[in-house]
Amino acid sequence: MHVKRLASVLAIVTAMASGPQSVVARQAVDRPVIEGTVLDTVSSKPVRFAVVSVAGSNISTLTNRQGQFRLTLSPGEWELQFRKIGFRMASVRVFVAGDSTLSIVFLIPIPIELETITVTAEGDGPGTRIIRQAIARKQDLLSRIHDYRYDAYVKFVIRDLNKDEDSTESIVLITESQTTAYWEQPDRYQEIITARQQSSNLNAENNLVSVGQIVNFNTNRIDLQKYSVVSPTADDALKHYHYRLLDTLIVDNRTVFRLSIQPKSEAIPLFVGMIDIADSTFDVLAIDVGANDAVRLDFLDNLRYRQRMKDMGDGYWMPDEIRFSGEVHIGIPIPGFPEHLSFEHTASLHDYRFDEGQPPPNLREYLVVVDENADDADPEEWEAGRTLVLTETEQAAYGRIDSLENNIPIGTKLLSGVATLALSNTADFFHFNRVEGAYVGAGATWRDVSPDWILRTKTGYDLGSDEWQYRFGAQHRLVEHRRLWVGGFFSDEIVQRPAMVSGTRNSTNLALFAKVDPLDYYSQRGFGVTLSTKLVDFTQLRVQYSDFDQSSVPVVSDFSLLDNDKLQRANPTIVDGRLRSISASVTYDSRPLLKRKGRDFRFNTLIYTRITLGAEYASPSFITNDFDFRRLAVRLHRRQRTLNMGLTTIDAVAGTSAGRLPTQRYFTVDFGNGVFFQPAGFNTMDERNFSGNRAAMFYLSHDFDQQLFRRSRIPLLRSAPFTVSVHGGAFWTDFVNHTANPGDAAIRTAPTAYSELGFGIGNLTPMIAPFNFTVWFTWQLSSYDTGRFALAVGVPGP
Repeated sequence: MHVKRLASVLAIVTAMASGPQSVVARQAVDRPVIEGTVLDTVSSKPVRFAVVSVAGSNISTLTNRQGQFRLTLSPGEWELQFRKIGFRMASVRVFVAGDSTLSIVFLIPIPIELETITVTAEGDGPGTRIIRQAIARKQDLLSRIHDYRYDAYVKFVIRDLNKDEDSTESIVLITESQTTAYWEQPDRYQEIITARQQSSNLNAENNLVSVGQIVNFNTNRIDLQKYSVVSPTADDALKHYHYRLLDTLIVDNRTVFRLSIQPKSEAIPLFVGMIDIADSTFDVLAIDVGANDAVRLDFLDNLRYRQRMKDMGDGYWMPDEIRFSGEVHIGIPIPGFPEHLSFEHTASLHDYRFDEGQPPPNLREYLVVVDENADDADPEEWEAGRTLVLTETEQAAYGRIDSLENNIPIGTKLLSGVATLALSNTADFFHFNRVEGAYVGAGATWRDVSPDWILRTKTGYDLGSDEWQYRFGAQHRLVEHRRLWVGGFFSDEIVQRPAMVSGTRNSTNLALFAKVDPLDYYSQRGFGVTLSTKLVDFTQLRVQYSDFDQSSVPVVSDFSLLDNDKLQRANPTIVDGRLRSISASVTYDSRPLLKRKGRDFRFNTLIYTRITLGAEYASPSFITNDFDFRRLAVRLHRRQRTLNMGLTTIDAVAGTSAGRLPTQRYFTVDFGNGVFFQPAGFNTMDERNFSGNRAAMFYLSHDFDQQLFRRSRIPLLRSAPFTVSVHGGAFWTDFVNHTANPGDAAIRTAPTAYSELGFGIGNLTPMIAPFNFTVWFTWQLSSYDTGRFALAVGVPGP
C-alpha cells in the first residue's frame, strides 16, 4: 500500500502534544500476552482507568475507554488484581503459557450508605500525606537545578488497528530520532535532532519527532491542545485530585507506595491513573495516567501517558523513559488510508548533565534544530545511540515498507511528485475568480539550491482575459544569525486589494461553486526590492521598494457551477498610474522556530500572539510618482486558553492614512466567506464590503468546547455531547479629510459601528470526523441594511 499521506497523520498526532498507543508493542523477546475487559457488574459498562496489577511484582497497567487491558508476562501462574476507586477489589488467578484472553472481569460498585458516612479532613489520608511530601521533594529538586542537558532516543510507530498487531502489515510508519536537549530555568528548552531515520514512505524532512513533544510531569501544567491540564505532581495538585494508597511494593529493594489519582471533578480536564512514590525520600518513580472524559480531542481516543523516573546521580530523579499512546479514528472511509490507527511515541532519556551552563544559541526562539548531518549518521554511532531495541515486527516492517516504496512504478512516482507540488502551490496551478476566469499555470519555490538562496517562479494563462501572467524572484541570505535577507522580484499579474478579513486568501472554491468572492482585483506590472531581518527575538523587520504600473481590470466571467442565475458582483475600478513606494513592517510572533537545513520555519502552535505594524509612503517629492499618500496599519491576532474554559481568539485591525489615498489602498472590511461561516469576520454583511481611508475592526470568539455544559449544575445539560461557542465583533470605516477618487460614491462606509453577536452548537456529527459539523447563529446588532440574521453550517477550523 502506498502511504505517502501518512505524513499528515504524523503531523496530526505530534502537533497536538505527541505520543504512543494503548496497545503496547511486544518486546524483542517473545513473551505471552494476556488480554481482557473490565466491566461494572451493575451497569455492564466498561470501567475506565482501572488499575490492573500483577500480585508480587511491580507490573501494572490501566484499562482504556473500552475497559480493555493488555499485559505481557512470563510463562507461569499469576494473580491479577483489579482496583478502581468506588469498586471492590477483584482478583483472578491465571496460568500463562501462550497468548490468552480473559473474557470479562467484573468489578462490584461499593454501595453508598449516606447514614454511615464520616467526613474527614483531606490531610488525614495516607495518600494525601505521601503526595504532599512528593510535591515538596519535586520543588526542592527543581529549585537546586538551574539547567540540565540529556541525550535521548525517540521512536514513533503508527499501526493499522484493523490488522493483527504482530504482523508486519500492521505497521504503516516508523520514525527514529536521536537528540540532545537543554533545559534552563524558568522554562526554556531547545532540542537538537542529531540523527534520524524513518521508513521510506515518509520524507526525512517530515521526521521532526523529539522528546520535547512528549509530556513532562515535572511541570505544573501540561498543555493538550486547547486544554491546560494540572499535572499530578503540580504544586496545587491537591486542589484538583484525590490520592488513595492502593498498594505497597518492593522495587529494587526499596519500599514504594502506589497511589491512585482521581479527579475531584469530572467536569474539569484532568488526569486519572496511578503514581509510584519511594518511601522515605518521596521521589516519584513512575506515573501512568490517561485523560478523563472532560478532555475531548478531535480524532484521538484512549490517550495514555507513562513516565518512569531514575536516579541520575546526586539524588536527581529525572525522566528515564516517557511514553505517550493513543488512537486515531477517521469517521469516513478514505481510499488507501486506514480508518483506525494507533500510535506509540517512546523516548529513552540518558546521560543527564546538570548545571553546566553554556546554553545553545538562540535558546529562546528555537525549539527544535535539525543538525545538518542528521540524515547521514555513522552506522556504528547510530546503533550505539539506539537505547531501545526494535521489536522483530518493527524490524521486518522497515524492510516491507521500503520494498513497497522501491517497487512503485516510476510513472506513479512522477505523478505523485507532480500532485504533491500542485497541492503545495494550489493557486499557482489553478485558481478561479470573476476577473480572470480560470487561471492555469505552474509555479515552484526552490529552497534546496543553496542554504543561502531561495528562488521562486510562477507563470500561467488566464482564460477569461486571454493573457499571460508571471512572477519571478529570488532571495539571498547575507547573515544567518540575524536572518538578514535581500531579494527582488518582477511580475506582471492580477493581484488582490488589501482585505481586513480575508487577507490574501484564495477564494477559488467559493467563486467557482457559489459565485462568492469578497476580494477585489487590479493589474500590476513592475518590480520590487526587499530586505528583511531580525530585530530582537521573535521579531522581523521587512522593507520593500515597489515600482509598479497599476490599472483596473473588468469582470470577465459570470460562471458558477451551482448558481449561474446569480448576479456577479462588480470589480471596483482603481486609480490607474505608476506607483513608486517604500513600505515597511515590523512583526512580533510568539511562536517558536524550527531550524532545518539552515532554514527557519514557524511552528504552527495553538496558543500564540502575532502583532504587525506596517507603513507605506509614496510621494512625488521622494521620486517621480503618480501617487502621494501615507498609510499606516496595525494588526493583532491572539489565541489563548481562558480560565481552562476553552480557547479565546482575538482579531483586531486598525488603519489610517494621509494624503490622497488611491482606491487600491483603501482599508476594506470584506464579507469573507459569504454564505459560509467566517470565524474571524462578519457573517451578516450579505456579500457587501465596507471601505474607507480609515478603519478599525475588532472580533472575538470563544470556543467553550463541552466545558460550559460539563460544569453546569443541571444534570441533563452536564451530559450533553455538544460543544458551544460564542462570537461577535464590530467595525468602523469612513473617509476623513479625504480627496475623493472616481467611484467613491458607490463605496459603502460604516461611520457608526457595525456590530454582530452569535453562538454556535457543534460536535453534531462526530461519527463522520473529520467532517464534524457545527451550526452557527449570528444577529446584527447595528442598523445597517444588510442581513439581520445569518445561519451557517460548516466544519470549524483548528
